Amino acid sequence: MTLAFKRAVTRWTVVAAAAFAGLALTAYVGRAYLAGLISGRGTGRSLQLAVRLDPKQSEYRRALGRLYQYSLDTADPQGALQQLSSAALLSPYDAQAWLDVGAALELQGKIDQAEACLRRADFLAPNLPASQWTIANFFLLRGNVDEAFRHFRVVLSGTDTYTQTVFNTAWKASNDPKQILDELIPSQGLRQFDYLYYLLGRQRWVEAQDVWTRIAASPEKFGADLARSYIDVLCFNLHRPDQAYQVWSDLLKKGLIQPTEDAASQTLIFNGHFEQDPTNLGFDWRIIPMEGVYAGLDETTYRSASHSLLIQFSGKANVDYRNVYQLVRVQPNHPYRLSWSMKTEGISTDSGLRMEVRDLYDPHALDQFSDSLIGTTEGWSTSAMDFKTGPKTELIMVIVARVPSAKLDNQIAGKAWVDDVSLVSTTEEAPVHR
Repeated sequence: MTLAFKRAVTRWTVVAAAAFAGLALTAYVGRAYLAGLISGRGTGRSLQLAVRLDPKQSEYRRALGRLYQYSLDTADPQGALQQLSSAALLSPYDAQAWLDVGAALELQGKIDQAEACLRRADFLAPNLPASQWTIANFFLLRGNVDEAFRHFRVVLSGTDTYTQTVFNTAWKASNDPKQILDELIPSQGLRQFDYLYYLLGRQRWVEAQDVWTRIAASPEKFGADLARSYIDVLCFNLHRPDQAYQVWSDLLKKGLIQPTEDAASQTLIFNGHFEQDPTNLGFDWRIIPMEGVYAGLDETTYRSASHSLLIQFSGKANVDYRNVYQLVRVQPNHPYRLSWSMKTEGISTDSGLRMEVRDLYDPHALDQFSDSLIGTTEGWSTSAMDFKTGPKTELIMVIVARVPSAKLDNQIAGKAWVDDVSLVSTTEEAPVHR
């Protein structure tokens, strides 16, 4: 009987303990659930109650601390610091929790303690742009530009959200282009190009060139089209063809532009046989779309190798067409010969396709046309045009052109093919080689 009684007591004890644990768990879950519902109201009283119901939940303390710190109606700097500090202790590995404590300390003028909290956040989230943004601004306000740049660099590497703001801030804080480039701008990734074009937009030409020099020296690969606008600014806006050509040469050297079969010859034309798709940038062919005109490579009709340039007119307009061209760097006061092959089929009107060479900056110094081809040719017609550059000519356009007709029947239709375009010096003096 005694043994049976002891067994019964033990069994009831276990049952009672289990029931008590279940009730405790239910109560805890209920309190946590209720705290979550109440905290959603976002008021001071609701958050205070949520903290009492679930005191180990850091989110409620952080929300209450922020409310005390930033709300005009419930401002309580000391209460904010207390709640935010408790939240950080409950979530010691949460970088944002330490940033919040640091902000509360900074508002109270406790700068050394605030810095310690921010350095803790930096340790926990060394590559998180949002955290690094806050840390960088803290040090910038303290006048520690070097430390601020270290954190801003992480921001630039991780997101483009703050890019323009960081650049503007850096120039206001430092105004030292070398320091900004060396300490702030990441040496890899697209942010270098963002900074390059930022500088161009503010007419800081020398600083932009320094950025490109670093990009070109880097082993990192990138799309050649990223340099398109830089070359165009140098050519069209700044009239610096030598510098523009250096950028083009850097692209070739880095293997971002593939050399053509003309590379080893004396011709200054790039891709003169049209064996590669034009890149539409730099010193390659550029094809600008125009309504009513098609221009592109043709694999079915060609004079040499396996491609030519086809231009087809719809017959609906009297077009002024100069939408296929190539920039070519040349020497002033120098004689050259442009040669090409052309084939036509059904070209209407008295003005067909022709070649044009023009000084990019001063057409009065050089703007020369060849005769045009109309109708249908029997096979390929090979032509050449001699010209001499002006006394200041350094950059010309070689253009596949069509001049508008002055006659009543002037809407051009038909097809024309161009191939084997070459430009060479006609003296023994060494020309500018491509």
